[in-house]
Amino acid sequence: MPKRNKHTFIRKMKTIFHLFIFLIGFISVILHIIYSPNPLASTTKFTIHANLIVSFSFLISFITSFSKKDEFPFLDFLKNCSIIYMSVGILTYHFLLASGGEYSGVRIITNYTLHYLIPMLTFFNWIVFETKKRYKYISILTWIIYPVLYCFVSLLRGAFDGFYPYFFLNPNGKLPVGVGNYGNVTLFIISFTVVFIMLGLILVTLNRLYLYFKNKYYIHLNQDKNRVV
Repeated sequence: MPKRNKHTFIRKMKTIFHLFIFLIGFISVILHIIYSPNPLASTTKFTIHANLIVSFSFLISFITSFSKKDEFPFLDFLKNCSIIYMSVGILTYHFLLASGGEYSGVRIITNYTLHYLIPMLTFFNWIVFETKKRYKYISILTWIIYPVLYCFVSLLRGAFDGFYPYFFLNPNGKLPVGVGNYGNVTLFIISFTVVFIMLGLILVTLNRLYLYFKNKYYIHLNQDKNRVV
């Protein structure tokens, strides 16, 4: 396949795939809230927020790709946030929250799509379709702003109305309802912040490693061509 045709084909596949992720993610979020026994409580979950960020990131990416325009820095920001948030989401749910709730009907499906399928599709997209770039490590601090704000807003609201979206943000009561005091909540927030930063470090490093080995490959390829000439 000629290089130009190959590029066009990949762009079309990327465009379709991004529309697919948006539709699956957005529809799953809406259904998960509608069929929740407590829809208002569902809207406070970080999983819902993160999946909405992912959904609209890929909607914007779809529109940009379909219009044959170049991606802009804020879209890069959203996509990097999406990868990190989905990583934390799938790990937190699988190891901390999966045994704490039961789902029925439509929510069995949406629970799977929001906690497993969308994260896996997001990772697959980064591996296959996304252009790897050299990001600064300081960028990680901007990627974790929203999760940190989420924790503090949740704590502030909980102090007024007594509702906390997750047990590890609840300073009242003992496990599995809460973690007992604000000291333990602080430890959880610090731990999650460290995890977010570590995932950011991995993302930046993987991008840089890919570019490093790609450049080395092309350098060797050009050297081989020069020898032949």
